[in-house]
Order: sequence, then structure tokens, then C-alpha cells
Amino acid sequence: MIAAYNLDEMVDLLALNRPFEGPVGQTMAGKVATLTLRDAVTLVVEDWADDKFRQLSAVIVRPSGPAIRGLEEIKDLYAMAEAAPAS
Repeated sequence: MIAAYNLDEMVDLLALNRPFEGPVGQTMAGKVATLTLRDAVTLVVEDWADDKFRQLSAVIVRPSGPAIRGLEEIKDLYAMAEAAPAS
């Protein structure tokens, strides 16, 4: 089953801290921005392309459903966003 996404939905983009950025044993996420889902996936795939750790640590929190935590799902959404006209 493929989930339906509203690419214009406002979401929070988070990034997990690198292990050396926080206390040992704690995984913390820092809010990067509030963007449309379309812009959030574009930011992760295009702007963070040179930082694989940052891409892999991206978390997109949606009010309409579960958070998006995987880079593959983000890349799939990016492909959808590229194919769909912006509204």
C-alpha cells in the first residue's frame, strides 16, 4: 500500500544530532525548519547531498500521519514532488 501525501502540507524538518554534538547516550533531534513537505524533501535531497550523515538523520514530522524517518522514503517523495506540479 502506498501512502498518500499532501506535498503542500506544512511539516517540521528535524535532524538528529551527531554523536559528538550532544551528551553520550542521548539521541536528540533539533528542529531545522517548518516547511511544506515538498520543500522539506527537496532540502534533504538537494541541499544536504554532500552530507550523508545529515541526510540519514533527517526526520520529517507531519501532523497528518507518522513521521518520515527513512532516506529512501524521502527520496521517493522527492521524485513525486519533482513529477507533480507545484500548487
